[in-house]
Amino acid sequence: MKYKKGLLVGLIFSNTFFCIGQQSAPYESVSIYEFGAPVTNCDINMKNLISNWVPEKVANANEYEFLEWSFVETIKDSSCYIHYRNYFSSNEPVYNSQKRKGGYSNGNEYDSLWIYPGFIHLELYDIRGLPDKAKVILSEDVRQKAKDIFLNDFNIDTIALLYHSYHKTDSTERFETTGGYNVSGKSIRHVSHDIASIDSLSQNYFDVVMTNKKSYDDLSIEETRELLLEQLSIERINKQLNFNHRVELGDKVFLIKFAHKEGMHHKKVYNNYIICSSETNKVVMDYFFEGINFKKYKYDE
Repeated sequence: MKYKKGLLVGLIFSNTFFCIGQQSAPYESVSIYEFGAPVTNCDINMKNLISNWVPEKVANANEYEFLEWSFVETIKDSSCYIHYRNYFSSNEPVYNSQKRKGGYSNGNEYDSLWIYPGFIHLELYDIRGLPDKAKVILSEDVRQKAKDIFLNDFNIDTIALLYHSYHKTDSTERFETTGGYNVSGKSIRHVSHDIASIDSLSQNYFDVVMTNKKSYDDLSIEETRELLLEQLSIERINKQLNFNHRVELGDKVFLIKFAHKEGMHHKKVYNNYIICSSETNKVVMDYFFEGINFKKYKYDE
């Protein structure tokens, strides 16, 4: 199994789920959807994607076959909006795992990009190959509780949330919590240590995740289990707030269906839903292709 982005890797060994590397001037990082022709309509995203999906840019591009690019529907009302918000905060969307391999060609260093598909928190469904301690932590009961966090749909607009902010400098340390409803989610700054939750944060969450005053090694098995479930709940809440921040009524839903070669004679088909802004025509929600970026010289025409 080539891809595992799961609880212990994503939570225990790293306190963040997504990291975006900053490129120094004069280069900027451009999404695979926007690298190429100007995005004047939603279909241009797919044209750019296909033109960029070549071995020169994605080393294992030949392992893939694009099967379908189709319009699904417009997010026309709140019911439809809530449906996709729950979907994109669940464990159903396909993610990508990126690997970079460096080397030298004609004396010049190069960096090749390899992309593999898979699903987040796969350990909830398959614990084979995990360390013994991880298997103990991820008991059947804990895995079922974790699955329920992603399976249960809800309307975040009707929930009073707690918003937590922690900031530390050389001379000061400040932790603040405020409460209330947030329909748009746009007042939440999506940066490290600014999060929302349904319940008050546990002391272990504060010490391990927010302040790094403790590590997972300091916790008992039961404390680790409780903290993992707390992190998954907070993850889902904040993914829903991120959806509110990026997606508007009137945006368009598309399906990209592709196959990936996963063995000598086997191909697995993946359904990747994306949302395209009705205002900018750019992809605003996608977990597989959107996070694939290329360097672009800032002064290219």
